[in-house]
Amino acid sequence: MNENTKYWIWLQQSIGYANPKINTILNFYDNIQDFYNGGEKEWRLSGSFSGKELRKLYENNLEEAESIIEQCERLHYHIITPDDDEYPQNLKEIYDPPSALYICGTLPDLDNILSIGVVGTRNATLSGKKNAYSISYDLAKAGVIVVSGGALGIDSTAHKGALVAEGTTICVLGCGINYNYLPINARLRYEISRHGAVVSEYPPDTPPSKYSFPKRNRIISAFSQGILVVEAGKKSGALLTAESAQSQNRDVFAVPGDIHNSFAEGTNNLIKQGAKPVTNAVDILEEYQYKYTLTEITVTEHVEDTVVRDIPTGKTETRPKEKPTPSARTPQRNQKKSISESSESKPSVTTAENLSYLSDTAKKIYGIICEKPTSLDDIINTNGLSSPQIMTAVTELELSGLIVKSETEGKYQSV
Repeated sequence: MNENTKYWIWLQQSIGYANPKINTILNFYDNIQDFYNGGEKEWRLSGSFSGKELRKLYENNLEEAESIIEQCERLHYHIITPDDDEYPQNLKEIYDPPSALYICGTLPDLDNILSIGVVGTRNATLSGKKNAYSISYDLAKAGVIVVSGGALGIDSTAHKGALVAEGTTICVLGCGINYNYLPINARLRYEISRHGAVVSEYPPDTPPSKYSFPKRNRIISAFSQGILVVEAGKKSGALLTAESAQSQNRDVFAVPGDIHNSFAEGTNNLIKQGAKPVTNAVDILEEYQYKYTLTEITVTEHVEDTVVRDIPTGKTETRPKEKPTPSARTPQRNQKKSISESSESKPSVTTAENLSYLSDTAKKIYGIICEKPTSLDDIINTNGLSSPQIMTAVTELELSGLIVKSETEGKYQSV
C-alpha cells in the first residue's frame, strides 16, 4: 500500500466500478494525486466526466477512503492499485481496469506464471463437476494458477481441484471479501486465501448486486491467459466470461458435452464459434508449452463420484437482487462475518473437525469466547499470550466467520 492508495479508492467511490475513464486518468496524468489536486475546474474542462461524476468527485473526500484502508489493515487485507508493482500488467491494459483491488491472501505473479480461468454453471451435473475437478487438479499440478469466481457448482469444484493438488488458486468475488455471501463456501474461501488469494474490486463490506457479477468476469479473464468453460447452458453467466476473454484477446477453451444436455449447449456453441475443445488438461497446456515452464503431468483419467458429489451446486444458491433484502445482507459491524466463509462447504463450526484449519491460539481463544461474550481486554488479561498473538487469532476467528463483535457492548461472541 502506498501514499496514492487513498486517492485511487476516492476515485473508485466517485466514478464507480469498471469505469473506462480510469484509462483517461492514467494516460493524461503523471499520478492520481495530480488528478485529485486538479480540482473541479480542471475535471470539468477535461470534458471526460458526466455531471453526476463531477458532482461526486467534488463532494467525496478522502475520509471514506481512509476508513476503508483502516478496515483493511485491521482485517489484514491488502490493497493494490495501478500504481503498485503487484498490480498485474494484463489487468492494467484492459478497457476498464479496476482502480483498486482488495486481497485476502497473496496474489501470485500473474504476469509471469500461466493462469487459466475455469468457469461454468452453478447447476453443474456430476459429470461436469468431475471434469472441472480433474482438469483443474492437473492444471495445478503442472504449476498453473487456477482462477475462478467462487460460485457454487463448477467454480467451487475448480477451486477444490486446485487446492487438493496443492496448487495456487484465485477467487474473484462479485462482492466485498468481508461480506457474508454464500456462507456454505466460507471454508473454501479461507483455504483459497491460504494457497492463493481471494480478490474483489469492491470494498470489504460491499453487498453483491445483479451488476457486480458480470463486472467481475472481466477480472477473471484479465487474470488469465485463457478461459475454460466446463459446462454452461445457453444463457449461462460463464459465457459472459468467455465473451470478456475474447474481447481481451485471451484464449477460449470449452469442454464438449452431450447434445441433449442443456448444460452443454453453451459450451458446444463456443466450440462452433472457434473455442478449442478440451477433454483434459494437456489440451490446454500444449498451447503454452513454449512460453511457460510447466511441470510434466500424468492426466487424471478417473474421478470417484464421492470426490465431487458433496460440492454444492446452484440449486441451493439464490442470486442476489440489485438491492438485497436485509436478511440476505451481512448485518452491520456488530455482526460482521468474513471471508473465511470459503473453502468448501463450511459445516457447523462447533466440532473439532471443523475447527481443524484454525491455529492453536485461535482454537484456544475460540473456546473462551464460546463460554460467554468476552472483550478483547479480558482475553488479553486472562492469557499468557502477547497482545499481537491474540489480535492475530481474533482476526483469524473473525475472518473465519466464527465470532462477531458487538458494537454496543464491545464484546466478541461466537456465531
